[in-house]
Amino acid sequence: MPPLARKILITAAIDGLILSPIQGSRNVQPSPHGSMRIDYKSKLITPYNPTQESQAAEALSTLSSSIETHGIAGLMNVSLASVFLIAITNCEQVAIVRGRYPIYVVADVALIPLSSRKDAEAAIFKARARKSGVSEAESDGATDTDIEDEDTAVINDELQDQVNPDPKSMNHRGQSSIGEDVIGRKGVYGRFAEKWFSKRGWTMDQRRAEGLSSDEGTRGEAPGTATGDTAGASDEAKKPENQPASGAAKNEMEGNIEVMKEEVAHSLTPKLLHTTQILLASSRSFFFSYDWDITRTWGKERKNLSSSLPLHEFVDPLFFWNRALQKPFIESGNGTFVLPLMQGFVGQFQFSATVPSGSKLWPPTEPGRQEATEVPHEDGKQSLLVTLISRRSIKRAGLRYLRRGVDDSGNVANCVETEQILSDSNWNSIFSHVQLRGSIPLYFQQSPYALRPKPVLLRSEAANAEAFQRHFRDIKGRYGDILAVSLVERRGNEAIVGEKFQSSFENLPNVNRGVGFNWFDFHRECRGMRFENVKLLFDEIGEILNKLEYTEEIQENGKLKRVRNQSGVLRTNCMDCLDRTNVVQSFCARNSLDKQLISLGIASMSAEEEMELSAGFNILWADNGDAISKQYASTAALKGDFTRTRKRNYRGALTDFGLTLTRFFTNVVSDFFTQAAIDFLLGNVTSKVFGEFEEEMITADPAVSMKKVRENAVETSARIVVEDENEVVLGGWTFLTPSAEGSIRKPPLQEVVILVTDRALYRCRFEFGVEKVSEFERIELEDVIGIQWGTYIISTLTPSSTDERRNVGFLLRYRPPRTGELVRVNTRSLRNTFAKPMGEYRDHGDSDTHSEVAAPSAATSSSSATRIMAFKAPADGEVNEVDLVRSVCQEIANACAKYRPALAMETFVENKDVIGLAEAKKSTGLLEQWRYNLRKLVWA
Repeated sequence: MPPLARKILITAAIDGLILSPIQGSRNVQPSPHGSMRIDYKSKLITPYNPTQESQAAEALSTLSSSIETHGIAGLMNVSLASVFLIAITNCEQVAIVRGRYPIYVVADVALIPLSSRKDAEAAIFKARARKSGVSEAESDGATDTDIEDEDTAVINDELQDQVNPDPKSMNHRGQSSIGEDVIGRKGVYGRFAEKWFSKRGWTMDQRRAEGLSSDEGTRGEAPGTATGDTAGASDEAKKPENQPASGAAKNEMEGNIEVMKEEVAHSLTPKLLHTTQILLASSRSFFFSYDWDITRTWGKERKNLSSSLPLHEFVDPLFFWNRALQKPFIESGNGTFVLPLMQGFVGQFQFSATVPSGSKLWPPTEPGRQEATEVPHEDGKQSLLVTLISRRSIKRAGLRYLRRGVDDSGNVANCVETEQILSDSNWNSIFSHVQLRGSIPLYFQQSPYALRPKPVLLRSEAANAEAFQRHFRDIKGRYGDILAVSLVERRGNEAIVGEKFQSSFENLPNVNRGVGFNWFDFHRECRGMRFENVKLLFDEIGEILNKLEYTEEIQENGKLKRVRNQSGVLRTNCMDCLDRTNVVQSFCARNSLDKQLISLGIASMSAEEEMELSAGFNILWADNGDAISKQYASTAALKGDFTRTRKRNYRGALTDFGLTLTRFFTNVVSDFFTQAAIDFLLGNVTSKVFGEFEEEMITADPAVSMKKVRENAVETSARIVVEDENEVVLGGWTFLTPSAEGSIRKPPLQEVVILVTDRALYRCRFEFGVEKVSEFERIELEDVIGIQWGTYIISTLTPSSTDERRNVGFLLRYRPPRTGELVRVNTRSLRNTFAKPMGEYRDHGDSDTHSEVAAPSAATSSSSATRIMAFKAPADGEVNEVDLVRSVCQEIANACAKYRPALAMETFVENKDVIGLAEAKKSTGLLEQWRYNLRKLVWA
């Protein structure tokens, strides 16, 4: 395996960042071989082969613009103008495998912008200050001072009227303005005061925080363009809103719109950088090893360490967390810099045990067995190691209430593989036991706005069965036999998913079923804080667990020989797969450890040895539970006192109550943006997700195929609502429509299904969660009067909501038929008639019957009245909204053509804004803006 660069010197050179492997552990001189450069402008990664002249030039700035790092986590590409190199500046060793392969946890990272050399130097300076223990405030001040030397001329130019004032601007004593005094004596007043007299002061700092060059838009103005706030307004900008821009200005405006779309995340970039820093560094939840593949269990086949392939080629992709961030380095062939990170937990502790004569750990006597390199002490004590590694899957990764259940590919939320390894100090005897935790593999959700939210099952029976079978098929292929243990309540809120889990498991095909299912109501069996009652569960499943066994290897003739294989895995879940799950997994791990000690010949231990082992074991598993809990629920695990001490008291209960309140706060406020950041860093979404977040303060689940969901909604609706078999369905789509009947703006918008047949148009209210039609309305094609399509802007609060090419829709105008308008409502009860005012939609009862409601006849309403239905294209990155709306309108027009003469069809489809930008701005009130700003203040 080619060696990874263990230390890398990052230098902010003139035209790009230079990454150079450092030779030796103490020699800080960079190696000229294998270095590369990342260009500031193009962001391209190219080999760096310096000449003597360039080396000499760069050496002058090496001290102030370089930093020594422990590896590269990847490149974070927010937009074309905002790219950051993520470098590991601090790490700590947490374990060592086979006595020579250390495992490290990431303790700090630097996010270095690739916007300009000056901004890169500023980030490097701050990172060096943090690394050396200088406070953030001190490094900020020092960095600003360094950068200010380069900007003094520019600032003085901006304030020329104040530094060299006009006599009229002098006071009666002949003194200069306050601005001149501040600029000239900035050492006295400080930079904070100076910024109030600089038109660039605050903007420059903000651009640096967003990863943009501080020079952009400040030094490159076209000749004749004023730099003041209002003096530079162009003639085009002064035109009335309804007057279009002309010529080159219009083309430039259209080009700027594209750039604006690319950079929509810039307003949230500082928060993204802060969140990334917390995720990768402050959380201490990312681990790596230069020489050992920590992503694979001991029982899995490993590639030879002498392989010519780099480490990233054979790590398990399920646990390669930063693969998307490392993609630029992988594609450019720089495997030396590709350091795979694994999220989860790694811990290790050592204990001593008295080894009886003749055991596996005693110097062997039988021929062929290699003797232990370390002779036990006279009293027969031997040092043993317990290593715990938890690996979080990158599939369906995220936070508690935002990632629940299963996705279409069978991946479940909070899926964690935990391996416990027991070995002697020389790693001549090795035992490995693997367990699995993961959310219930069903489609369900829970609201984050309640302390004990009730689970709600989603999707159809067929969709759940398919995802459920796919999940168990995948983990059976990965681990062998599966023993599923569910710890949810048999009564109360959790029972609905517990019952569905059990019935779904029983209906699994034999090839996927595994070895068994056990439902252990943890809360009922362990009520009164009697968590030791978990042993009742193991009395039931102990025999099956013994058959699953564990992996064992021993040293023979200088090589490890496999003598036992683990044939299956215990899959444990509660609702979150955190607190109850960790208690049960720690019990299972201790049972396995005791059996492995017996296999080594250690059938009993002294009280002192047992105390040492129990203390280390309990702390290790409690730390593991806290780590997994923080990564999924943002707090330490509940019931941690019992995991650590095997005792439960009121102090632990009070601690758990505080943690519960903390979880509630993070679920309601901070988790939404963090989830968007996780999806972005994993490569599941593009930076457009931040535009979506800025508008809605929440993002969609990228693992759910909206295309597939919408296609299923159209197919289901067509099968249910089109009664006549001879009626031909010409097309079907999903669109957004206002919740109020006859309105074109009133929120919230609901997604509905539109069906067009050769006779009628249907608007179907579809419940996407349970895949059912709640109601539909049928309009005869001969009653359709016309269609108006164009810009359809509902909100003007965010850039994405005002993009006229993404916010498009149409109005359908029709007249009520003389025979009465037909609306069918799914009452979900046997009752088939009830009073329902026209246009009001209700949901009743529990069955799938439909009631028929007739609108007032023509005798009671004007036959000349015109009604409207408004439809807005949903945001979809896969289709062009303008093309979609245009094609749907044309499809409706073609279907209506046979009911009216050709002359009438000439004006049937009209291209005219539904709600234009100017009209939308007028309709946006101060209260709406205040609400949005308050939500953004809290959530963003």
